[in-house]
Amino acid sequence: MKILSFVVPALLMASPAMATPAFLPTSDVAITYELNAPGRAAQDYQLNYDAADKLARVEDPAQGIYILANLPAGQAQVVVPALHAIVQAPDFSSMTQMIATADGARFTPLGPGRYAGLGCEKYLVLNGQGSGTACITQSGVVLHFAGRDAHGSAEVTALSVAYGPQPAQDFSTPDGFSAVTLPPGALAALLQQQQ
Repeated sequence: MKILSFVVPALLMASPAMATPAFLPTSDVAITYELNAPGRAAQDYQLNYDAADKLARVEDPAQGIYILANLPAGQAQVVVPALHAIVQAPDFSSMTQMIATADGARFTPLGPGRYAGLGCEKYLVLNGQGSGTACITQSGVVLHFAGRDAHGSAEVTALSVAYGPQPAQDFSTPDGFSAVTLPPGALAALLQQQQ
């Protein structure tokens, strides 16, 4: 959970190469990322983003779950297909606010970069909780992020990027799943037990 709470904002936080960065992709996009963290095996994540409605879906195949985030509403749900459950989790909903504001980060341009066959602008990213570097396309897609905070360090690299319309059903909760509401911290504790 600590790694997942570090990764979700990093996957979504983005900006064009300008003095005042925006924080979300400007086009619909599907991105496959590889996450590397000390002491853990590399792990792939899939991010699908609907730019018009600011909706995100982050799939975590290793845990068999996915997160649906509605950024304007400040809501996030964790869908657990194995349990036919939709978990309303304050732990993830609070992350949507961090994404919308980039958690007060300051960006300093460092020059051009290239990942997944695409050009990007490298930035030094600093905030009160940590620091890192990000490489972000002009269309607002994070291609690479490496950072450190109180939870540790991680590096996220785009392996593939596909621009284009994303299916609306990918951002909807499945029919027939039970809704479960967990108190703050409960989801983190449950996911930590699995790691």
